[in-house]
Amino acid sequence: MLPAMSTTELLQPAFDAISDCDEALVELEERCCKPERSPRMKALGDSLDRIRTALEAVADDHDAASVALVHMEDVGAQIGRLQVGCCAPNRLPLYARILQNLTTAQRAVNKATGGH
Repeated sequence: MLPAMSTTELLQPAFDAISDCDEALVELEERCCKPERSPRMKALGDSLDRIRTALEAVADDHDAASVALVHMEDVGAQIGRLQVGCCAPNRLPLYARILQNLTTAQRAVNKATGGH
C-alpha cells in the first residue's frame, strides 16, 4: 500500500498550474496591442499572487482553501473580461490555458482539503 500524500504534495499541481498562469499572462502582455489593458494585466498578476499566498497557507490552515478558491474565481472573472475585450484571436488559447489551469488548481485544492 502506498503512503498517503501530504497536503503539500497534493497541492503541488495547484502551484504548478498557477505558475503556468503566470507564464501565459506574460505572453498575453507581450502580445497585447492596447496599452490601456496593462493595468488590468497587472491586476491579474496581483490576483495570481494572492492565490499563491493562500495556497501556501492551506497546508497549515485548510480554511485558507476557501480564500484561494475565491481568488481563483476572481481571476476567472478577470480573464473573462479581458478575453471578451480582446481583438486578437491568436491570444484566445492563452485565455483558455489560464482558465484550464484555474480548474486544475481548484481540483487540487479540493483534493488536498477533502472538498468537493
